Amino acid sequence: MEKLDVVNAALAALRAGETCELVVVAGTAGSSPRGVGAWMAVFADGSQAGTIGGGKIELFALDEARELLAAGQSRLVRYTMGGENSDTGMICGGAICLCYLHLDATQAPLFQEIADVLAYRHIGDFVIDFEPFIASALEGDVVEYHGETSRHTIAGCPELSLVEEGSKVTYTNAASEIPPAHIETLCPEGLTYIFGCGHVGAATARVLTAAGFAVVACDDRPGTLTPEWVPGVYDRRLVDYKNLSKQCPIGPRDLVVVATAGHKSDIDVVIQAMRAKPAYLGCLGSRRKTAFVRARLEQEGFTQGQIDGLRLPIGVAIQAEDPEEIAISIAAEMIHLRRTKLVPRKR
Repeated sequence: MEKLDVVNAALAALRAGETCELVVVAGTAGSSPRGVGAWMAVFADGSQAGTIGGGKIELFALDEARELLAAGQSRLVRYTMGGENSDTGMICGGAICLCYLHLDATQAPLFQEIADVLAYRHIGDFVIDFEPFIASALEGDVVEYHGETSRHTIAGCPELSLVEEGSKVTYTNAASEIPPAHIETLCPEGLTYIFGCGHVGAATARVLTAAGFAVVACDDRPGTLTPEWVPGVYDRRLVDYKNLSKQCPIGPRDLVVVATAGHKSDIDVVIQAMRAKPAYLGCLGSRRKTAFVRARLEQEGFTQGQIDGLRLPIGVAIQAEDPEEIAISIAAEMIHLRRTKLVPRKR
């Protein structure tokens, strides 16, 4: 489930006059089921939306969230997941900091803004003010910072905000002192343009959509842009491959997959995309086509470094042959980029 689905589920509850508990992974150290920024919402009927990793840690979190929801409270807590002092009985050896936020109808406008940022791939940082938790921590003498001794509980909800820009203040180590705020970039990537929705392009659109990318399916053939052929995508656009600037204004946060029906149109799209300098650019191609395209790009004046940044052939080398296998290889490469560069896992 995408973060947007979690936010929309929470919004529905808040607009209905109900409260809910939002569980945010605010810090990790060592191995953990999910990284910083995973969200899960827990509702009055006991149901949940999203996951913070499943298993024992999620069972702990669900029980704690239901307790806090009934009490109208928020909490910051750190669980250890290994060693003799493990709070969870798990053996993966890491630690995880969870922030439980008690939400009510007053937070609905903010979460509508958050939903818009996620839905339209805008830039925005979600900020949780940790000052109330720090005040709670100062009330007692914490000897071992985990489990019961790490629980800092407050009534209601700390101040939450959405800002356009913010310094990345996060836990560098889950055992460190409480930072002044948790600041999370909600949408580090922009749109994912797929140019060419034949068999490979359509399969790639389906896989990337399932993985949470905002896919814009583009082709110069109307028949390849039907909801039946490319379902669930962010948008479908009939384009002129020779002039993409108006229909597809590619930006530095966007990702581009080129899989058109011909080599000439592939090159037309690649040249325009390279000039736009997207976060990712890949193109289908054989070894022979790779050599041809690289030579053409040199003629267009691109530097060796710029040409080397083009993923051609696109995808992870897993000997993929059919469209679905190729789509998975492409998705694997893009997910790796997302998790290592666009939104690296914080520890």
